[in-house]
Amino acid sequence: MNSFKQSLEEMEELAGFLAEDIENVQRVISFAEENNLEMDFEVHAKAETCEESAEHSPVTLDQIVKTLVFIGEKPVAVLCPGSQRVDTEKLEDILDTDVRMADPDEVKEATGYPIGAVSPFDLEIPVLMEESLLEEDLLRPAAGSRAVGAEITPEELTKVTDRQIDVKD
Repeated sequence: MNSFKQSLEEMEELAGFLAEDIENVQRVISFAEENNLEMDFEVHAKAETCEESAEHSPVTLDQIVKTLVFIGEKPVAVLCPGSQRVDTEKLEDILDTDVRMADPDEVKEATGYPIGAVSPFDLEIPVLMEESLLEEDLLRPAAGSRAVGAEITPEELTKVTDRQIDVKD
């Protein structure tokens, strides 16, 4: 096991945060095991944004995967690079329906995960992946927590997606 140092205050914050998220992280671990996904996990300081997550870990903003939930006729998850925005008009054309970003309660209801910790794993809604993610060697989506990420190859990540699309803004 690799280690990292944290101050007492940082460790108290991390321990409290992980206590809230442990069921979600375990959900991702179980899903990975059941589906033979090859991934590692990275624990980092709590991050509220993709930019903060990139500052706290050895991945670039383009390698961080945002799992965004949109509401149309039914909820759908869209995976996109941390540096990009989803063009809702493109998404509407692909889905052939009007869409809007889900609010925090809708995200939790549709995925079981809180905003900022939504993992693309173990979702019961369609998962679409921005095709530009395939250009990276390694990706890092959330693993059910704003302090835990999953390191996975694009090829492994495609195993949990329904299709790849071009929706970057």
